[in-house]
Amino acid sequence: MDASVWVGAVFGLAGTGIGGALSIWASVMTQRRQADHEREGQRQARASAAVEAVLTELFEIQRDARRAGPDSETRRVALHERVLNIQVLMQRVPDAALRDRVREAALFLPLSPAGDTRTWEERRVDRMYLCADAIACLGAYLRGEPMPARVSRIAEIRTLWPHPDIGSDRDSFIYDSEE
Repeated sequence: MDASVWVGAVFGLAGTGIGGALSIWASVMTQRRQADHEREGQRQARASAAVEAVLTELFEIQRDARRAGPDSETRRVALHERVLNIQVLMQRVPDAALRDRVREAALFLPLSPAGDTRTWEERRVDRMYLCADAIACLGAYLRGEPMPARVSRIAEIRTLWPHPDIGSDRDSFIYDSEE
């Protein structure tokens, strides 16, 4: 056999080996991308489910706030439980700005700052405003829209509080009954 035949055979085998290796590499990379895409899809599904659960909690809080009469201990405990559920569920949401805004609204729902002069009716109406703001933000997130601006009453409620950074991921509040 002539040297050119051997050179051709070696180059043929080398080309086959390189082609096979590249084919395997491409398959591995495709599988990794698909796995990443699947994980991201699962993460988004969990976030959407959490947002929907938070919306349910907020609608329940808003419905309860519409009921006449001052808050009873039972209603206060139920409110604290709902706020706690909201805090836990919001941990699944990847959007930090949305997470902070909803958690902040949830924290303001059951609390009154020191020296609060609002009547229980005003606190009840403020609770409805806070729920409406959080619901609008969560709805915008589900629709893929930008977060709406705060209404002026929410800004006024925020000024009642001496802590400007309340509601961030650094803050977690667990409510206990005062009994």
